[in-house]
Amino acid sequence: MTVANVDIRTPRYRAFVRSAWRLVVVWAVEIGAFALLALALPGLTVDGWRAVVWGVAVIGLLNALLRPLLLFVTLPAAVLSFGVASLTLNAATLIVAARLVPGLGVASIATAAGATLGLAVLNTLISGLMPLDADSSVYRHLSRRLAMRRTTRRTPRDTPPVISGLLVIEIDGLSRPALDHAMREGYMPTLARWLAEGSHRLATWDCGVPSQTSSSQAGILYGDNQDIPAFRWYEKAERRLIVSGRPADAAEIERRLLAGPAGAQGGLLRVNGTSLCNMFTGGAARSVMTLSTFRELRRDVRRSADFYGYLVNPYTFARAFVLMLAVLAAELWSAASQRLRDVRPRVARGGRTALMRATSTILFRDLAVHMLLEDVFAGIAVNYTTFFGYDMVAHYAGPERAEALRVLRGIDRQLAELARAAALSARPYEIVVLSDHGQSSGATFRQRTGLTLDQLVRTLLSDGQTVRATAGSDEVSGHLDTLLGEAVGRERPRGAASTVDASDNPDDEADIVVCTSGNLGLVYFTRDPGRCTLEMIASRHPGLVDGLVRQPWIGFVLVRSERDGPLAIGRDGVHHLRSGHVDGRDPLAAFGPRASDHLRRLDGFPNVGDLVINSAVDPDTGEVAAFEEQVGSHGGLGGPQTEAVLLCPTTWALDGREFVGAPAVHRLLRERLAR
Repeated sequence: MTVANVDIRTPRYRAFVRSAWRLVVVWAVEIGAFALLALALPGLTVDGWRAVVWGVAVIGLLNALLRPLLLFVTLPAAVLSFGVASLTLNAATLIVAARLVPGLGVASIATAAGATLGLAVLNTLISGLMPLDADSSVYRHLSRRLAMRRTTRRTPRDTPPVISGLLVIEIDGLSRPALDHAMREGYMPTLARWLAEGSHRLATWDCGVPSQTSSSQAGILYGDNQDIPAFRWYEKAERRLIVSGRPADAAEIERRLLAGPAGAQGGLLRVNGTSLCNMFTGGAARSVMTLSTFRELRRDVRRSADFYGYLVNPYTFARAFVLMLAVLAAELWSAASQRLRDVRPRVARGGRTALMRATSTILFRDLAVHMLLEDVFAGIAVNYTTFFGYDMVAHYAGPERAEALRVLRGIDRQLAELARAAALSARPYEIVVLSDHGQSSGATFRQRTGLTLDQLVRTLLSDGQTVRATAGSDEVSGHLDTLLGEAVGRERPRGAASTVDASDNPDDEADIVVCTSGNLGLVYFTRDPGRCTLEMIASRHPGLVDGLVRQPWIGFVLVRSERDGPLAIGRDGVHHLRSGHVDGRDPLAAFGPRASDHLRRLDGFPNVGDLVINSAVDPDTGEVAAFEEQVGSHGGLGGPQTEAVLLCPTTWALDGREFVGAPAVHRLLRERLAR
């Protein structure tokens, strides 16, 4: 059927109709919200519906014409202030509109600021009840044009065309059991629908040990994760602590990857790719909020331009700001509720936890999704984006508790929006959802024993040697530093305090350094070069290894023997990793059939600890005892923390394939890109 030579059956025409309908509804929402606000807010006056309609129209016109220019001038401040400067522009726009529209009055700047936040609240509440999205707005159109220009500038003309694109979404910390639970309980209807309709299939891949982001993401993006023994580790030769969540150390890890075999073939994103909110770039030409590129910023590079498309829309950050306030309140209430109801296990959750939860689950996710949609509209070949909010919340709340599941529900909604945008793109896209590791629950080691791991080591020493523990900075803190740095185009905002914890810088004079990553602990005897053997440790620190394995919540200690090679020593037995022989009761029996293979590989890393300590696991519940103060933890073996997720289109050949280790996932993605 055609009307005036326009075929109404075409997707383009239907998209136009949907856009027009959204525009009308959004306009009506704006008028209704403004009218309600005028009734409730003292100092904001309107003289009839004509003033309301014209006020909304003038505000929209000013936002469309002047805001892009003003934001271009104030963009670094807008990002550095977490968008408060953007809200200030909104307030200024309302004041100007009041001077232009008869019957519209704004008493003061405070009134304009209150009205701005009030509009954000009402718009969030009202639009949340309607099936609307912003993919057809004038601001989204501007973002599309900017994205396409950026792509044209940075893509070589002789790059061969790619028929389809690939979008890889990493949900940090999501285990297969937690995903199954979330889908059963209705928190992830989009993924459940993809599986039910047969567009995607779900598999589990074994991330092994260490079960943490830097190791897994290095393997996925580069196909190589050698000598990354934990989230944080100590290097004796340099007397240096490496913490994956620190931008400088993430850059060093990636430099080493590129200097090795991975550098010859390049990263997964090397051809027309984008890295968003990741730990490493994967060779992408464009990387935003990626830890490893933080220190490459130059003062003359306006990296804040990457955030322009997000902030040019006057409502995106206002909505995010309101939602962040709601999440802050929800986190504080959840923490208080846990204490009042005596929910166990639980850990201390204060203002810093609330801030990290709000930024990771709202601000970073919104920024990532907006830039991801820009890439879809611009036709980027491959994009790898990490949503790390779930992992952060699950650490403190637990991986299957309501707070963490609500984060998954928000991610699921964003995946639905991404799928809608991909359907409108000129380039067909395949969407892959995966995780880098899972999480295992349980009361912490300190809660179970009354001691932290470093305190336990100290009690087992008899010669008064100094012991230092390392813990502190996490992925969210590192990404926050990166966001602030990219906002102003230099390594750290002048006068701003780093979010890295001081405990990540142990005393250089310490005799023993204990690095904890979830329920995995690495112990280094700093005075001895190279890897200390069991015989050396037994002679210098008699009773240390025996004392560790006698502790009920220590599962095993991995140590290298001069005579027998690597040994996994437990309370009632020893597993000889070289021969597979077991004396007594196998200490690895509760950790899965691949535990010995994973530990043999870990033992071969040059920078692995002299002692590798893994907590015990409850064989019935899968609970572990984290050496950090985390309800949900990962880093070692035990429970679902090694059961990562891989959800990909059904057209991909997965039948009969086992995915053990992150390099196996890399090979699958590289094979698909090669087609």
